Order: sequence, then C-alpha cells, then structure tokens
Amino acid sequence: MRVKKLFILIIAGFIMTALHSTSLLGQGMLRSHGLGLRAGFWNAGGGSLSLSVTNSTDPTNQGTPAVELDGYVGGWLYYFSRLDKEWFLEFNLGGLSSVSAATEANDSVSVDVNAIVPMLIGIRRYIFSFRFPSRVMPYLNAGIGPYWQSAIEVEDSIDETETVFLESKMDMGGFLGGGTDIALSSWLALNMDVKYHFVDFQSKNVNSGAEINFGLSFRWGKRPQLFRVKDTKTITANIYPAYYQYYNGAPLALVTVENTAGFPIDINIRSRMHPFSHRWKNSGFARLAKNETKDFTVKAVLGNDITNVDEHQPAVLEVQVEGKGGTTLKQEVSLPLTVHSRNSWNGDMDMLSFFLTPDAPDILNFSRELVRETSKLDQPSIGNLTIARVLFEELKQMGLLYQSDPNIPFYKDDRVQFASETLRLGSGDCDDLVVLYASLLQSLGINTSFVRVQDPEKSIAHLYLIFDSGVPIEQAAQISSNEKRYVVRETPEDERFAGSEEQAFSTVWIPIETTKIPEGFEASWNAGALQYLQEGVVRNGLLEGWVEVIDVE
Repeated sequence: MRVKKLFILIIAGFIMTALHSTSLLGQGMLRSHGLGLRAGFWNAGGGSLSLSVTNSTDPTNQGTPAVELDGYVGGWLYYFSRLDKEWFLEFNLGGLSSVSAATEANDSVSVDVNAIVPMLIGIRRYIFSFRFPSRVMPYLNAGIGPYWQSAIEVEDSIDETETVFLESKMDMGGFLGGGTDIALSSWLALNMDVKYHFVDFQSKNVNSGAEINFGLSFRWGKRPQLFRVKDTKTITANIYPAYYQYYNGAPLALVTVENTAGFPIDINIRSRMHPFSHRWKNSGFARLAKNETKDFTVKAVLGNDITNVDEHQPAVLEVQVEGKGGTTLKQEVSLPLTVHSRNSWNGDMDMLSFFLTPDAPDILNFSRELVRETSKLDQPSIGNLTIARVLFEELKQMGLLYQSDPNIPFYKDDRVQFASETLRLGSGDCDDLVVLYASLLQSLGINTSFVRVQDPEKSIAHLYLIFDSGVPIEQAAQISSNEKRYVVRETPEDERFAGSEEQAFSTVWIPIETTKIPEGFEASWNAGALQYLQEGVVRNGLLEGWVEVIDVE
C-alpha cells in the first residue's frame, strides 16, 4: 500500500476515535512533563514503505537473491514540558536506518546501510483547550535541528576481499506535523505522530519525506490549573458554641481565587468544620471572569452537639475550592480554629441572646406552671407585670443568690450559665441571672432587652434587664405615678397591628436589677430604675454610649 493512502487511513481512524470519545471527557488532562518512546517509519526520498525480497530469474545467473528496505525504520526518544497551558516545548532524538543487500552476478555481496540521527527541538500545541479535556488529545507540532546522516557500503567479492565505503554529513532541517495522545491513565498514554521532514530545509532532498510513529509516553507533574488560590484569611478564629446558629450563616474565612484558565470559569466553595460539621456547606457555583481575582466567603454548618464542649479545643476549617470549566478541578486548604467551652462568652452584647433558652422544656414547664397557678387566683387574666412579679418572687423563694464567676487565671472569656444551669446551681453572676430571667419572660412571650453599663469610672461592666409591660404610654399611671420608675419605648414593628394609632406604638418598659433577687421584685425594680435614671440619663451614659440597650431577638 502506498504510504499516502496509509497515512490517510490511520489519521481517519484516529479522528473517528476522537469523535466517539465523548464518554471519556475529563480523563486526559495533561500533566506538565512527559517522556516517550516511539517506533517510526520514514518515507525518505518519496518512495514507498516496503520490504522486498527478490530472486533473479536471469538465465545467465540463476539464484541471485536481493533484500531491500525502501525507507527508514527506527525509533525516537522524546521529552516534553509545559510552557503555558496547552503549549509544550519538546525535544526529539531519533535513530533510523535503511538497509539493502544484493548478490551480484559474480557472486559478490553488496550491503548498503543508511542511517539518520535527527536531534530536534520544537513546540507542541494541543488543538483543543484543556477546557474540553478528553482521553483523545490531538496536537500540532513543529521543530528544527541537525540531521546527522551516514551511509556505509560493504562489498564482499568472491575472492574474499572486503571493501567498505563510509560517508557522513550533517544538515540542518525542520519538520511540521501533528499527532494524538490517547490517555490510558493520568500518567500513561498511547501516541501516534505524523511528521514531514525537510532535510536541509528542502522538500526534494533525498532524505526529506513523511514519517509515521507509534509509541507510549509516561507523564508526571502538575496538571494545568483553572485557578489559583492566592490567599486565605480567617475572619472568625474563635468559635463560641452558644452562637452555633449564628455561625451557620456567618462567614468564617475568606478565600481569594484567581482565574488562570484564560476563559471564564465557575467557582464553588465547599467547607466544613471538623469535627463539628456533619455535612459540607456549598456556596454554589459563581462565575469568575477571565483573569479575574475574587474573594469568596467560607461558611460551615454546625450542629447543636457543639454545645457539649466543656473546655477549649482545636478544630479545623476544611475548604475545597472547586473550579469548573470543561472539567472540574479542586484545591484544598485548611485553617486552624479554636472552639471555646459551651459557657464561654466573648463579651459581645449582640451575642448574649444566644444563651437564652426560652423553649427549653424545663424553662417552659417552670414558667407555665407558675402562670397556670397564678391565673387561678387572679381571674380572668393577668398582665405582663403580674407575670414578671410572680416569676421573680418564685426565684426569691427558691433562694437564688448572686455569685461571681470563678477566678480562673488567664481566662479571658466571660462565663455565662444557661438558664437551666442557674436553676440547678441556685446561683449566678449578673449575666447568669439576666439570662435566666429573660429566658423565663421570653418563654411567655414577654419582650426583653439587656442594659449593659461600662462605666468609665469603673473597671468592670455590669448588666441588668428591662422588659415590656405591654401597657401603652397613655395608661402608664396604672404602672406607677412616678414616671422615673419606667422607660418608654416603641413597640417593635413586627408586633404592631393594622389600624392602630401612632401613640399606641409606645409602651412602658420596667428596669429590673436581677442581682437583687433575695430582696424581692419591688427592690429589684427600684434599683433598676435608679440605675437607668442616674447612669443613662443624668450622667448621659445613653448619649455617650457607655450605657447600651440591646434588644433580645
């Protein structure tokens, strides 16, 4: 078969394989380096690739055999290395030879051996971007370099005389071609390569011609990257178990991702906090434009079992950055975190409400049983003020006491007890008692707010409570004739009802100093009202910001 027809059939076969390789997408991502071996046939001089053995039928000289290999046969050792994405630098070292032998009429034997050793450097460009990876990866290549050529002729005459003729030379030349890799695995591929060599840069040089090769390549190194993680930054390094619901929606870290693919890609952030997340949190794929760099937030889903942590312990924020652009590539990073004990509080007043447990069974049973018994004595209904008074007096009857937190050296967190713990222990400091009383009131639908006092003349902050009596400002006299004993605040918008007048939105709120539980409700009310008046109003604490009112949400 003529070599041109052979080339056409082989190339057509590889094209058909490529067209039927859609089920193999994503398997042929090129690694950065490769080393290969190929066996090749070189159609030098424009002849055919053939091996002929003849036996002359000349009647004057019976039996004169001849062997001729038309074209070069040999092999190649080649190495390639990525320059950028689908561009590779390649080095080729070949060794090919052509042999012919014949017996002349005088019984002398003539053997001609021609060898060619190309040493070529070139570039290879994979036709399809790694955006569309497949096991079948066609490429085009070109190169230049020296072609060392040698010809040896050996003739043995009938009188056993041996004559050797040797000739060699070096020509510069080049090649144009293409081929296909078929990935068997991430590190091994079949290879077919077709070239046309221009020896001495002449297409009609005796050694110029087409060549076809088959072989294997071994690959290693990094695969091409769709993106690069430029930076990671922790936003929340300290995790407080009581806030776990807050963390489910808040960013814990930032990951800076750069698109290096040369085309738009989609990025998804998968993350979890080991060992406190039971599943991965997915951000959802977001588009990252060509050459764009963007910060992505990292979040985690935490379960309430984190509230069982009794002491500080380490945790790991595991992050997987997924990039999708024809294929999906992943990079993983880890960030260290510290999980504090279940009772730890960092002093952030906006976070104190996470310690409230109005729906805890023991808190609900405690408050509703008291209201049930009180309603039997005070028909037909009781208001918020009566409920608050009954709850407070019950805590007094239980002997609940103020007790400062343990003095733990180097312990920077404040310690807050949950309401159930304070009931069980029978004591707590100001924040513990506020959390208990607020939990009881909230369990009965009574709105509460914290009052935090950071007096500039004192080193320690203080905390007490105000609650909504539900009484409109127009009826404040029912609460007290002394307007300094209460605070007027607007009703939250979500609790306003349609058709009401603007003045009905303001209600009477009662300040309560919970550390006065042993002295009863009236004493606690008086102490709370006096503090609010002196610190918040007279000394301008509210205006200056060292007295804060924080609504419980």
